[in-house]
Amino acid sequence: MINLELNRKSPIPLYIQVFEQISDKINNGIITGGTKLPSQRELATMLGISVNTVVNAYNMLIQYEYVIPKNKSGYYVNKANQREMPLAEKHWRSNVSLTYNFSRNGVDLKMSEAFKKTIRQTAKIITDRGFIYPDYVGEYELRKQICIMLNKRYEINCLPTQIIVGAGINYLLDLLIKVIGNDKVYGFENPSYYKISDFMRLSKYKTAYLNVTTDGVTSKELEDFNADVLFLMPYHHYPLSNILSVEQKKAALDWAKDGRYIIEYGFDMDFVYSHFSKPMFSMTENKNVIFINDFTKTISPGLNIAYLVLPESLVKRWQELYLNFHSYSARFEQTFVSEIIKNKSYYYNIKRLQKNYNNKRNCLISAIKNHPIGNRIEIKNSKAGTFLIIEPKTTCGAEKLIDECHKAGVKLSYIKNSLQQPNNLISPRTYILGFGELSEAEIYAGINLLLDTWGNLINESEQ
Repeated sequence: MINLELNRKSPIPLYIQVFEQISDKINNGIITGGTKLPSQRELATMLGISVNTVVNAYNMLIQYEYVIPKNKSGYYVNKANQREMPLAEKHWRSNVSLTYNFSRNGVDLKMSEAFKKTIRQTAKIITDRGFIYPDYVGEYELRKQICIMLNKRYEINCLPTQIIVGAGINYLLDLLIKVIGNDKVYGFENPSYYKISDFMRLSKYKTAYLNVTTDGVTSKELEDFNADVLFLMPYHHYPLSNILSVEQKKAALDWAKDGRYIIEYGFDMDFVYSHFSKPMFSMTENKNVIFINDFTKTISPGLNIAYLVLPESLVKRWQELYLNFHSYSARFEQTFVSEIIKNKSYYYNIKRLQKNYNNKRNCLISAIKNHPIGNRIEIKNSKAGTFLIIEPKTTCGAEKLIDECHKAGVKLSYIKNSLQQPNNLISPRTYILGFGELSEAEIYAGINLLLDTWGNLINESEQ
């Protein structure tokens, strides 16, 4: 039994809290070396959080060598981290029962028959090839298939030599920063994507944050922004949910001239329900944009594969710096992804998810609009992704609104969790509703419970 005390009001994301508390218990000998941890689903149930949150925490524990995964057995504490003098154990009890979890990370975890068949084929491929050394920058066939996929779907033209495969976005970003320069200032929109921001904070890189509205970055905000690199999520910014227009992309590219770079993260780019515009990478003639993406939303959040597309100017620098680079992505996973792109089941899965998520999105919007207080709820930026943001029109405090809905059994997130500095351009009563892992029936029931709860608070605040 692992007892953790999670603070749902804290700006620190839940997966970081889980990671820090488990690692502290290991460091202090409360959890001893060799102990088997609960499965990801078991711990998620114990804590009342999503499986995706636990997946992210466990991946960090593995990355920092606190935990060792054993095939078909589970997760075990690394004996090298055992301490002789354990401290007193803390106990945690949850008094909140979550009935509807509008997780911002929720995804459809169903595996298609085509994927299951490809897994069996992948096992045979790996067996037939024998246990050989992997390609250090990623299996060549995977890099080739990624190039084909990028060209087919997004008009990104690149060569396999420009593709770097690695074990997750943060791992590749850490390496990329050393290529661009540790002394550079890395800029982010505020509010920002918490996974990347927390990584930058923990790694102590130089950062700068640009306050923006829910419409995203513009030339006006960029005019005096002092940074060397700008991290953008143009297709579905987390947590603002906005999509950058062509004009906004051009403004960012103009800012990046004269030695600056843009890191373009393709977050949710496969789930844009309105007009899809060109990636920034393909708008720069292969010069100062680095494209980065993974397969967590289109295949599985537990898949430990991400990839960089370097501009040609950085390929040689990468090769010189990382002569002995290792991707740390399992050959089985790399081969599996390569095969599903090759046999086109990857594209079919994206179409299935697009249809599924679009139906859920429409269901969520309809449930809000049809509620008696639906006209008091402003829906913002609902044209992409697996979540949208809402702003209730009331004078009731932001903390009270989220406290009461959590007490009622509805879990959602608010914008404060993603702010790296105060931002008066965005209302504190801005909330994030994820719909990826909920059924349409759960969405309707959850929204009715949420807005019934808020309706009472809104009425009270106006009396």
